[in-house]
Amino acid sequence: MLSVTRSLCLLTLLLLSALPAVSEGAGPVASQLRCEGRENTLGVESSQPLLSWIADSSARGMRQSAWQVLAASEPELLQEGQADLWDSGKVDSNAQRIPYGGRPLRSLEQVFWTVRLWDQTGAASEWSAPATWTMGFLKPEDWQAKWITGAEAAPGAHRLPLFRKAFTVEDKPVRRAVVMICGLGHFELSLNGGKVGDHVFDPGWTDYKDTCLYVSFDIAQALRPGENTFGVMLGNGLYNVIGGRYTKFTGSFGPPKMILQAHIVYRDGTETVVTSDASWKTHDSPITFSCPYGGEDYDAQKEQSGWNAPGFDAAAWDVATVTDGPGGVLRAQEAPPVKIMETYGIAAIKKTAPGCYEADMGHNLSARPVLKVRGKAGDRVTLRVGERPG
Repeated sequence: MLSVTRSLCLLTLLLLSALPAVSEGAGPVASQLRCEGRENTLGVESSQPLLSWIADSSARGMRQSAWQVLAASEPELLQEGQADLWDSGKVDSNAQRIPYGGRPLRSLEQVFWTVRLWDQTGAASEWSAPATWTMGFLKPEDWQAKWITGAEAAPGAHRLPLFRKAFTVEDKPVRRAVVMICGLGHFELSLNGGKVGDHVFDPGWTDYKDTCLYVSFDIAQALRPGENTFGVMLGNGLYNVIGGRYTKFTGSFGPPKMILQAHIVYRDGTETVVTSDASWKTHDSPITFSCPYGGEDYDAQKEQSGWNAPGFDAAAWDVATVTDGPGGVLRAQEAPPVKIMETYGIAAIKKTAPGCYEADMGHNLSARPVLKVRGKAGDRVTLRVGERPG
């Protein structure tokens, strides 16, 4: 009988040890707040975007039993525990991905939000660090901007355009500023001479007759009182695949073109809007040939220092031409952008002929080369890439 009792006690201890214990420590706190799966995202077009978080806890066995979301139009309101957009109240649920349920939101409206959780014992957490999201354009008529293209190219030319636009920012506090741009096939946007964002190859490829993707950027920190300047460089991408060299296919939706609209909102409630139109200036870029398959030609003698910065003399530039878009509906780009993730040096280099060198990167990779060269004006440098050395 004693043996049976010992066995039962041992079994009980084993079962208890297998159960998740609730150890001392902090209960779950919401972290990694996301809207539509993206952190502090811009260009949200859903009227009820999905909000999500992770329930973090240093205590083993703690779990979320309820949640509450506060959403406000100003961060100061959250600090005061007020929510002029949405107060969900306490919701008994372990869900960590829920639809926004507050007041209908307007185009370009910015939302600040925070979450608190309850654990299975009924204890409430602190409010999470606040997060934000900004709406995109919710109606086609929100676009005041026009599609623009460069000067007409001569037959057979492969000119790629630059665009610039000077505008004035008033000398008063800026509450927020956002720019939306679609540049086809790809664009690089600059403000006051500096690249905007860390994306490359924006926007994503689409059937441009059906959909054209625009990308939103927060530009508040790059603005300054007085004169500011947008600069845009366009590339062909898969929007305008030209022949003449190796290519898997050719086809064009038209010459490169762009549309841009920026909203600068001041703390006093006034607003400056900058749109692409016939007031923009355009000029040929140093890129004289561009194809995703056939490569790129770049003529450094065509560079114009400061072209995308305030104070540049663009009197000799052409006026941009207002044109039609390719037909696709403008939609916010939702996919994560392409970014430069790593930088590799050369693993080995050898001279193969007079003036010719072979550089082995040590990896088979998707990358863009960066060269620093010395020479005289008119010298030509040719770079060819391959899958393997030799």
